[in-house]
Amino acid sequence: MHRTTLFLSLFLLPAMLLRAQDGSGPDKEFADAVKRGDKAYDGGGLDIDQALVAYEQALALQPENAEVLVKIGLCHLNGAQRHESLTYFRKAAELAPDMPRVHFLLGFALQLNGEWDAAITAFEEHKQRSLGIPDPEPMYNRADRYIAECRNGRSLSASPIPAEVALVPGINSAHADYGPLPTADGSTLYFTSRRAGTTGGKRNKVTNEYFEDIYASTLEGDKWTAPAPLPEPLNSKGNDATLGLSADGSTMLVFRDGPGMGDIHRSTQVNGVWGAPEPLEGLNTKLQESSAWTTADGQWTYFVSDRGEEGLGGQDIFRSRWIAETNSWGPAENLGPDVNSSYDEEGVFVTPDGNTIYFSSKGHTTMGGYDIFRSTFTDGRWSRPENLGWPINSADDDLFFVLMPDGSTGYFCSVRPGGLGMDDIYRVEFTAPQHLGQAR
Repeated sequence: MHRTTLFLSLFLLPAMLLRAQDGSGPDKEFADAVKRGDKAYDGGGLDIDQALVAYEQALALQPENAEVLVKIGLCHLNGAQRHESLTYFRKAAELAPDMPRVHFLLGFALQLNGEWDAAITAFEEHKQRSLGIPDPEPMYNRADRYIAECRNGRSLSASPIPAEVALVPGINSAHADYGPLPTADGSTLYFTSRRAGTTGGKRNKVTNEYFEDIYASTLEGDKWTAPAPLPEPLNSKGNDATLGLSADGSTMLVFRDGPGMGDIHRSTQVNGVWGAPEPLEGLNTKLQESSAWTTADGQWTYFVSDRGEEGLGGQDIFRSRWIAETNSWGPAENLGPDVNSSYDEEGVFVTPDGNTIYFSSKGHTTMGGYDIFRSTFTDGRWSRPENLGWPINSADDDLFFVLMPDGSTGYFCSVRPGGLGMDDIYRVEFTAPQHLGQAR
């Protein structure tokens, strides 16, 4: 639910390069392969694997068909290895430079691969060729935004921060894995996964991904054990995802399907058993609440919500104070334009002193997709969000950052080259510990 997905419709691609197919023989075989690919990609449920097989069969028959190259590129953009789309978009642009949108897609793939200057050139080429005519697919009208992101990326990657980032071994799968929640002593890692074997075994009808389940792994020596889904009632046949964990590891905030588009719930662990999640009354709406973290003193819950007129654009970060007199959460407060951008925010984490938040945003100075930012509450207002920088942030989505109590180690998820597929969980080791403050 959290990943920046494209799902650009193939039917909005210019049907200009597929040869007319009649009769039998190689031409009909080619046309049939393309139709199978289109049905798998755009026929009511995104099946990337089947679409890729069909398009690659078509490409074998017509190796220089630019439209098929673009379709394969789009499959990779929506698949596990997004950066691999570059090969196909680059060749398509060389074969058919006048093909609408091809330079935009080339620019997007170059950006994902950190080729900032080449990406800017491709986006500028797209702008020149589109002649300012609005595109029916909104994404293609955002070249200026992506150019700004590339400039951010060029600047940030030129001055990397002193930190080491690496995949967490033994945790990740070929499916989406995200939302890491380590216990304070580092002995257990809870996280969300869409891998096969989730409770109920259901798949999303649009993305074809498995529903979310909460998994756990324990550290034995220096190795993580094979992750296992937590049993019901914490997991259900719907979507269940990790959001926040208390310092003592006994309370977990989870995302779960609810009356709206998904709500914040709380589960308590007693004698090693997680209880049935209960909704946090007063915080949830008919729209989606997708992320949450409660401060160490239990007085505030920071959360992400899509609240329409109450927001500044897309998903925003709100907070609510616990009112002991009424035994309930108070009115939600938007953190305002110092923190929230006109784009989406996600994945909030609060330091023990309650004064610093880490969160992801598609706005501010992102270098592409969601980047992780930090803001501190000082003298009655939030500081300007600071990009955590390269190599923590990348040209794709970087989300759900959390810090260990020593401030030297963090966990987050990312979509980047070198991963196992989809979102993967990474560990970062800071040369200089990050300030956490003391719990109130």
